[in-house]
Amino acid sequence: MKSQLRVFIVATTLCPGILLCLSLMRPPGPAWATSSGVLTFENADIGTVAKQIGRLTGTTFLFDPDQVKGRITLLAPKPVSPAEALELLKSALALHGYTLVRRAEGTWIVPAERMAHEAVRITVVPLTYARADELAYTLSMITPPWVRIVPYYATNSLIISGHPATVEELVDIIK
Repeated sequence: MKSQLRVFIVATTLCPGILLCLSLMRPPGPAWATSSGVLTFENADIGTVAKQIGRLTGTTFLFDPDQVKGRITLLAPKPVSPAEALELLKSALALHGYTLVRRAEGTWIVPAERMAHEAVRITVVPLTYARADELAYTLSMITPPWVRIVPYYATNSLIISGHPATVEELVDIIK
């Protein structure tokens, strides 16, 4: 009787634990596949990279192959989140003169100069702890070519002009 009671206690304790472990060990399905990924694209076609980033992020990318051409390199040795992957793609495209535009039908990859005519924002950012010329030089290395950053020495300020979203991101970086 005592041994039967022990078997019963062990079975009722272990069975739920084993079932829980088995349910957690299922193969990763589509919902798990999009949680993060390692990006290794060396000199890859923009369309190929966009397709893979689209799978990772669940984003539909659209572009005109006659206007969007070229090869880019994205290397992230550690897994990145879908949001980080999208930011990496955005940065790599900006280096080659392209930008991402969100529309109802999906995210378009378009030449940056095409977007330069749509909306422009000009912001003056006063600086307290940095010199305008040094910060303008440093930020110019990471900004897309269609964004202008000009130091205004009289007030130690930066005058930033470009697409509103990009200008807002730069202001956030400065603050």
